[in-house]
Amino acid sequence: MSYASEQPIPSPIEALGYRWVKHLSEGCFSKVHLVEHHDEQQARTVRLACKLIDTKKCSEKFRRRFLPRELTVLLHVRHPYIVRIHAIIKCRSKICIFMRYAEMGDLLTFLIDHGPLGEPRTRIWCRQLALALQYLHTSGIAHRDVKCENVLLSANFNVKLTDFGFARYVTPKKGGQLELSTTFCGSFDYSAPELLKGQNPYNPKASDAWAFGVVIYMLLNKAVPFKGKTRKVYQEQMARAWKFRSRVRNTLSPEVKSLVRNLLEPNALVRWTIDEVLVCDWLVQDPRLRSLNAAEFAALAEARVFARESADMERVRSKLQRPETSERSVTMIKDQRSDNLRICVESCISTRTSVS
Repeated sequence: MSYASEQPIPSPIEALGYRWVKHLSEGCFSKVHLVEHHDEQQARTVRLACKLIDTKKCSEKFRRRFLPRELTVLLHVRHPYIVRIHAIIKCRSKICIFMRYAEMGDLLTFLIDHGPLGEPRTRIWCRQLALALQYLHTSGIAHRDVKCENVLLSANFNVKLTDFGFARYVTPKKGGQLELSTTFCGSFDYSAPELLKGQNPYNPKASDAWAFGVVIYMLLNKAVPFKGKTRKVYQEQMARAWKFRSRVRNTLSPEVKSLVRNLLEPNALVRWTIDEVLVCDWLVQDPRLRSLNAAEFAALAEARVFARESADMERVRSKLQRPETSERSVTMIKDQRSDNLRICVESCISTRTSVS
């Protein structure tokens, strides 16, 4: 069966101005499609990516735990280097997450097509991704699936971190200790040794930093630092038995080698944090990267005063469980016309479609 015959976007959502163009990719519980959205108020049409999740085809654990977390996080995050969410709409069992379409694809595809990068380009993308992770960590959020496939490139070659399917809140407890994680998630090639060991619990912010180190290594080498079965990889991680490929080893600066070494540090307690990355010698070598621009500064300031209410997750769960009132109705979880980061109130947005 062709993708076109699937009619992936439910017709009540299509009635809101979304037109399916083509299938892009798929994961365990979702498919990603390219769509066009016509905004009648602004009289323009934009291309968007749509992550479509059919909850009938998902595991119970995903429906009850991971999906509400992902949607709650997506309602809050807003950063120049994190993919912008346009709207989140539910129609019966299907949830459409509409987001900015990254015209240049993902980092892994870029590396396959163009080969390893030089330090100047790597430095710019490293800083942008580090700022996105700093924003999340300051907001009390761990991504838990940082990898090249989840870093998209816009038309003007800025990175956009995406896919928050494993993201979770890790706010400090009353005693000031960080809330730890107990779930093994993410991709094997980017997994820190504390995850491969099954050490339980672990600091998910530190595991984000390790995965970030793997991303930088890959940008410079077009290869992962460790390869093999779990036991062998774990032993090599603990022994720091990785090295740069011979073709780039003698061309890389000592500063970038130091950065990768401190991120691929098996001891999570002394592994560099994202804050330490942003002030390292290698990044500040470029004078343009020593200060925040207006959008970067505003995002970090917002993260520092961010407060998540436990009721937010319950609101999302409530909307996911609420049945639509008719065949032509949908439930808005995030309205594309709203710029606030809280869950939006429902409103009638079409004479053809009612909002329950």
